[in-house]
Amino acid sequence: MNIWQARKEIVEIGRRCYERGFVAAADGNMSCRVSGDLIAATPAGLCKGMLAADDIVVLDAAGRRVEGRREASSEILLHLEIYKERPDVGGVVHAHPPTATGFAVARMPLAECVLPEVITTLGNVPLAPYATPSTAEVPESIRPKLRDYNAFLLANHGTVTLGATLLEAYFTLEKVEQFARVMLVARQLGRVSVLTAEDVKKLTTIAPGKAPLNIPCDTCDVPDGEPAACEDEALVRDAVRRVLERLRDQKD
Repeated sequence: MNIWQARKEIVEIGRRCYERGFVAAADGNMSCRVSGDLIAATPAGLCKGMLAADDIVVLDAAGRRVEGRREASSEILLHLEIYKERPDVGGVVHAHPPTATGFAVARMPLAECVLPEVITTLGNVPLAPYATPSTAEVPESIRPKLRDYNAFLLANHGTVTLGATLLEAYFTLEKVEQFARVMLVARQLGRVSVLTAEDVKKLTTIAPGKAPLNIPCDTCDVPDGEPAACEDEALVRDAVRRVLERLRDQKD
């Protein structure tokens, strides 16, 4: 991909993210590799739905600006770390999709085996520990699992998704937000039915070449039809119970 193509693609993906409500105002940032070791990235302080091609910044692998009139996004350290550790990645999207970010604020990963299309194409979406935005803490928070996952929830912050291309990274973002919406509705209905280990195994038969990715095996053995009860949910329920008990004690 040459620089001009990269600029146009970033503008298009920025528009899609803004129109879908995955970012608001000047939130979020995205980037993609271009020919050589260069990276094209969104600038700081501009609405991603209103970008022009000449707003896009071109950087070298160290983050030094080599082309463009604006400063790169304040989260560029996150992007640089991803490209350094993952030579297979050609595009990165950092966004704040409301439902997935809600899970990040609740500090609950998207880990259950419930949707076949998620199991075979996305896998587990882990939760990275809280890191101060725009600092080196953010890339550090995902580094331990960076080689194994293509999507992350950033605690109290948002999401970051990766792909062989920027468009693929964007589609991964769509999938994460859709997964989060389905999980939220299921929890509101009071029931998350997790697929069994045998169900998950069968997916490798009906989808050759799409083996389940990064699936936490301890969530696949819940009896069919039983609600999921992951460790994070249990902690949340216990915290709510203790708060309610304290409120009752104060009232008495």
